[in-house]
Amino acid sequence: MYIYRGMLRIIILCIILGTYSIVNAQSDLKFYGVKSHYGFIIAHTPDLKPISQTNPFGLQIEISKLKTSDKAWKTCFCYGKTGFAFAYFNYANPDVLGNSYNLIYFVEPYFIYQGPLKFSLRGSIGATYLDTIFDEETNPDNLLFSTNLSFYLALSLNLNYHFNNGYAINLTANYNHISNGGQKQPNKGMNFPTLSLGVDKVIGDYKLTPKPDELKKYSTSWNYYLGGFASLRSSDREAEASNHPLFGVLGGALKPLSRINGFNLGAELWYDWSDEKRAENEGINESAFSSAITAGHHFSVGNFYFLQQFGIYITHPETLQPNDVYQRYSFWYRIANRWTIGASLIAYGRVADHMDGRLIYILE
Repeated sequence: MYIYRGMLRIIILCIILGTYSIVNAQSDLKFYGVKSHYGFIIAHTPDLKPISQTNPFGLQIEISKLKTSDKAWKTCFCYGKTGFAFAYFNYANPDVLGNSYNLIYFVEPYFIYQGPLKFSLRGSIGATYLDTIFDEETNPDNLLFSTNLSFYLALSLNLNYHFNNGYAINLTANYNHISNGGQKQPNKGMNFPTLSLGVDKVIGDYKLTPKPDELKKYSTSWNYYLGGFASLRSSDREAEASNHPLFGVLGGALKPLSRINGFNLGAELWYDWSDEKRAENEGINESAFSSAITAGHHFSVGNFYFLQQFGIYITHPETLQPNDVYQRYSFWYRIANRWTIGASLIAYGRVADHMDGRLIYILE
């Protein structure tokens, strides 16, 4: 699966910037929306060109809210809305690609909100059900999808015009991505930009005003973290095979540099039973144990963290995984006191390897 790192980074930043500003506030604005989609499929590898010459279209319905109190704004220093959507996409190739049904969570921070014209950036994440997937005998051409349940990501630029207090129209450019996170092959993943036209029904007094500078305060203290992570991986990356567990531990330090930016240092260790199985099947005498040191940048706003790290292996099965360096993208959310849950994606260049779930304890 090919990963567009800049897109993923901006999506998670939007989630960080937008979500916490919509909780713990007093006044709600509610939005009910509907929009249409029309676009095209990007053939990001040559073998995808025969099945990518179509124009997907779809319909999306959504509900969202925006809160405007100082307390809500202070935690991310922005206005924004968050909500849920259901989107149907028809890929105009029923025999090979079929349709998808997507349940989506989104956040949408505003950058321009003067007068009736508003400009915003939306990050979306969710789950998708694909009704037509790869089958070696009946559908060998579908190299994009191999599991009915997959992940959905999108980044959207929105131009909103509020022509009265109750209704708004919007024109949106979307970059959509669907894949299963490297859990099963083949998994090229689909990247399909769409253009949307929609209308929103707004309930509430929609007036956004700049907030005072004294609300913008942040801590520069070091934070330290310990945690564990786990995943399931196939023992054969190119075919159907049983899944095997991966378990690991991690630790490190976070240093704020500004209100939302900081750098981090850490280390992580893990054991991958799918690599153990691969080594057994291929007659390779290598350990499935990996260890690495990490360093990178992170966004930290309220209860949310997004870490972008480079990892350098200390030990790893070199025949099974010849790369010495990897990228890791992690999203954490603090659920109670110092406990944090999250997810992480490890990638080599533009190719994603696998995702995992994380439980983190932050020491302040």
